[in-house]
Amino acid sequence: MTSSKSSEIVALEYTTVKVPYEVLNKKFRQAQKIIDREISQLSNQITNIMRLPSPELQRQAMPAFKEKLTSFRKRYADCLTKEGGYADKCLQRLQHLAEYTTNSDPKTEAIWKKKRLDKILVDYFLRNSHYETALQMVKSGGIEDIVDTELFISGRDIENSLAAHNVAPCLQWCHENRSRLKKTRSTLEFNLHTQCFIEKIRSKDYMGAIQYAQRYLVESEGMSKEKLQETMVLLAFKPSTECEKYKALFSEDRWQELVLEFRASNYELHHLHTDSLLSTVLQSGLSAIKTHQCYSSEKSGDCPVCNEPLNSLATPLPFSHCTQSRLICRISGQPMNEHNAPMMLPNGNVYGETALTEMMATDGIVTCPKTNEKFWLDQAQKVYVM
Repeated sequence: MTSSKSSEIVALEYTTVKVPYEVLNKKFRQAQKIIDREISQLSNQITNIMRLPSPELQRQAMPAFKEKLTSFRKRYADCLTKEGGYADKCLQRLQHLAEYTTNSDPKTEAIWKKKRLDKILVDYFLRNSHYETALQMVKSGGIEDIVDTELFISGRDIENSLAAHNVAPCLQWCHENRSRLKKTRSTLEFNLHTQCFIEKIRSKDYMGAIQYAQRYLVESEGMSKEKLQETMVLLAFKPSTECEKYKALFSEDRWQELVLEFRASNYELHHLHTDSLLSTVLQSGLSAIKTHQCYSSEKSGDCPVCNEPLNSLATPLPFSHCTQSRLICRISGQPMNEHNAPMMLPNGNVYGETALTEMMATDGIVTCPKTNEKFWLDQAQKVYVM
């Protein structure tokens, strides 16, 4: 693998393998808990059978034990199937990356890069809730093995439930990922319980709100004493309060805030970047070619940043850092150097000598493509750059 390809893979393809690996890791830990629990129950059941006073009673208990053992076998096989699926997905993606890093055929490389472009666009569509468009593009591009549509679609279902004021699916998700959320110091679960507490106050179920707070808020790990006091004070206010501090807590906008917080937590758990890869790549490219000329009166028609809408998109980005400058002929696009000397017309515009010579009419007249002014070629002066 060349150093440039290696850097490219690290920069652009980190999540390609990381996301299925994180899901595989999650499935493994869930399976481990299930197996440990089932084995413990089976061991206890065996112990209880052995303690029965007679062989006849032990034989009578065996069908129930056999049924439990069969159930355990099915759950164990199901866990292995899920883990194997994500392990295969990791292998497929590694093989996909290897196609690029070990292949030097230009046609094969072009096909691979087309798949990567499709993958970047699908990621952008999924992040912006264009699910049908994304799924159609996945199918038409044949990139089912290298995109994470399941992650976004399952997240969409939870986001939709939150938008419908239903916290149950999101709380279940928090329960499944509690240990990992704790490591990231996420406050999502606490905020969900806080919203349930607020909704009980909104429905005037004050006793229910107090009992809910005692059960879920008082002992919450993400709760500080000050935050608990601020939340409990809501019992003394009505949802129609004009007090700005508590009016914000009663606001319906909090549901959208929960949607955004869940999305951020979901991305963080699976090591997805906050911004889409399309946005990152686009900004990097614009910044690399952005110069001060792009925002002057001397804009170039061939420069992407000089033209809208990229000119506006690049406004907040830094200018490119150029340690070496090159003069490019505006007519031919060729470098101006000792083999193609820069020539300045009387109106101050500079072009390559080769392009002016090719443009020259039979009478020795050249036309400035910018101003349409006509000059004799011998009026052009050679420019020397130190």
